[in-house]
Amino acid sequence: MKNVIGKIAAALMAAGIMAAQAVTVCADSDVTLDCTSAIESDNWSQSVKFGYNSEDPADTASFDATRMTENSVIKVSYDIIEDHQLDETQATGYPVELIFQSWSNPDTPMVGTDGGVWAKVAPAKIDTENNTEEFNYADIVAAYGSDNFEKVDCVLFGSTNDAKILVKSATVTNCKDEGSHWVDPSIAEQEKAATKKNIVGIVVGIVAGIAVAVGVIWFIISRKSREAFDVTTGEFVDKKDAR
Repeated sequence: MKNVIGKIAAALMAAGIMAAQAVTVCADSDVTLDCTSAIESDNWSQSVKFGYNSEDPADTASFDATRMTENSVIKVSYDIIEDHQLDETQATGYPVELIFQSWSNPDTPMVGTDGGVWAKVAPAKIDTENNTEEFNYADIVAAYGSDNFEKVDCVLFGSTNDAKILVKSATVTNCKDEGSHWVDPSIAEQEKAATKKNIVGIVVGIVAGIAVAVGVIWFIISRKSREAFDVTTGEFVDKKDAR
């Protein structure tokens, strides 16, 4: 009886460990963006931007917005280079704004006549003592006009007219491991054609290499078939001479 209870307990423990591992694997993770290329920005210019176009999820110099989830929050920290000391009628109340940009004709009512979107997002939370701001997923969706980010080509952090700033760090919380950004069919076809060309080139190279190897082997075999080993000299000689 004790053995049965022990086995049941062990099985339950193993099941618990497996469940915990499954939760860990499926859990969303935070992405820390690489802000080393950020510059000082002022009066509605941009300090740093992140394009989507990277196949490596670990590339923190780019960011695919389709990796975001409903629980995602974008956090940014910055330095105030110069405070403009504007009055309440001119100041926005926050020095850094988030921008979601698309030039790929996204399906959103915010798209302009040029097929692009320049969605400016105000922070949901501001910490003036530590110079940090947070942007909520819902506010981003409202500004962009859709929760379908597959055609978001660039994510930017810019300055308002409140101050000259320099973005120091940025983090996107609760992200999926991989994104699903839209790819222009013409570009996809070009990449497919290039891949096919490379594969054909590799196959041709392999066949040519095999042909050369077979030729060398055939030459050696043919030569050896015409020769005999001379025990007196210890060398191969032509069979005609050996006679």
